[in-house]
Amino acid sequence: DLYSFSNPEKNVTFEACAPYPVSEKILQEAHSLVCFLVFYIVPLAVISVYYFLIARTLYKSTANMPAEEHSHARKQIESRKRVAKTVLVLVALFAFCWLPNHILYLYRSFTYHTSVDASTFHLIATIFSRALAFSNSCVNPFALYWLSKSFRQHFKKQVSCCKAAFCAKPPSAPQSSSPTRALSVTGSMHGSEISVTLLTDYSITKEEESV
Repeated sequence: DLYSFSNPEKNVTFEACAPYPVSEKILQEAHSLVCFLVFYIVPLAVISVYYFLIARTLYKSTANMPAEEHSHARKQIESRKRVAKTVLVLVALFAFCWLPNHILYLYRSFTYHTSVDASTFHLIATIFSRALAFSNSCVNPFALYWLSKSFRQHFKKQVSCCKAAFCAKPPSAPQSSSPTRALSVTGSMHGSEISVTLLTDYSITKEEESV
């Protein structure tokens, strides 16, 4: 249905389609509160409690390690502390990314039956809060890259392998209709084994040397 709304800043009124009937103020407010509780407060409480327990367990496990005697034990302590910080950062990212979106929904739910905020700031804040909320689905790998040295090393290794494989990909050659012939030669030279495999149809020679 179309309802008349007012813009106090410009002292004008206009008609707009309302998601809820203006008379159903309690329904709109209850819906926003339930969404805030079910989609934000409950998940945040659950992951906060469990991640806090994980972090506390990791910190406690480092107390009994003789860090002053063994370098390996010191590395384990640092690694466990980094993991503990990482899980707490992931909780903070969830809270930070979703809070603006829920606050704006609560704000509109409790005020739209009297007036509609048509300001540019409200529009920009709405777009920013939606983008921030959806970004939570892909922000974890960036956080892990920033916090975890091991994750960063493996990520760079995988990227390097993909680049190397893409650059080293040989150009496709026309295939021959004749059957593939393979020649394998194995010999020894100065204590080394040399195996040569020749695929004649593709003119590819592969040499492998192992000591």
